[in-house]
Amino acid sequence: MDVLFDVLDDKSKSILWYLWWNRHAEISELRDLIGTSDFEVLHRLKEVINGKAQELLGRPIVGFEQAKVDPISGEKILFSWWFLNEDDITLTDNHKPLVDVFDEKDSVTVIAEVSVPVDLACPDIQFKNGILKIKFMKLRR
Repeated sequence: MDVLFDVLDDKSKSILWYLWWNRHAEISELRDLIGTSDFEVLHRLKEVINGKAQELLGRPIVGFEQAKVDPISGEKILFSWWFLNEDDITLTDNHKPLVDVFDEKDSVTVIAEVSVPVDLACPDIQFKNGILKIKFMKLRR
């Protein structure tokens, strides 16, 4: 999937990350996420994200459902966009971890693929000369 992220613009990446993380979202959530209109969100979902996914992966990666049961929560979700086939998706193909940074209006979001479980309780966070460093201790198994 990293090939797909390489060709998407920041707003489309934000939408795809949000859907991957949350599994599903209403269009209003996605509209608020990227600060745009419903029309632009639909364009990005159908033409940009699914268009590039079809071209690169041979299939769409997001889809709309009028009603679907979330397999994790058991909740019936109405009128939402879903990340499709998440069991089939590996985030990276060549062991190169995915890292993305979104410089948004009021925040900076850093999303990183980590291959081992980490303890989120006490991260060591440093910022110096424009470089952000976040260190987590690995969870013991």
